[in-house]
Amino acid sequence: MAGASREEVYDVPAEKFYAAITDYASYPEILGEVDEVKVLDSSETSARIQYTINIVKSFSYVLKMTQKRPELVAWALESGSIFKVNQGSWKITPQGPNSCKVQYELEVDLKVFAPKAITNKLVSVNLPRMMNSFYEKAKGM
Repeated sequence: MAGASREEVYDVPAEKFYAAITDYASYPEILGEVDEVKVLDSSETSARIQYTINIVKSFSYVLKMTQKRPELVAWALESGSIFKVNQGSWKITPQGPNSCKVQYELEVDLKVFAPKAITNKLVSVNLPRMMNSFYEKAKGM
């Protein structure tokens, strides 16, 4: 199983960062590997999101999101063809009116064989870029 975690401090309010990561429909614009997003259900405290990603080939999966504004977005795999496990969280802690600490945690396990060293490297290399993409989105909100 591959896992990763990262913590950053960004010069945006926690509420804006939270808004950026819960704007699921904009993920294809923010993340190059996301081809399509369908919001299946959504409320203030939860959502079910179907993602279609393209990593060598196209895969779809559904994540069940748990949301607590503006400090937490957590998810767990509901269904999909590529992952055995896909769970994690964004934890956002205000650091003043225009700053927040963001902790991202992810644990994935694939149904197809991929050496752990490769999956760990993919996750760790993409993580800083992905977090920065959400930061840029939040700055523009």
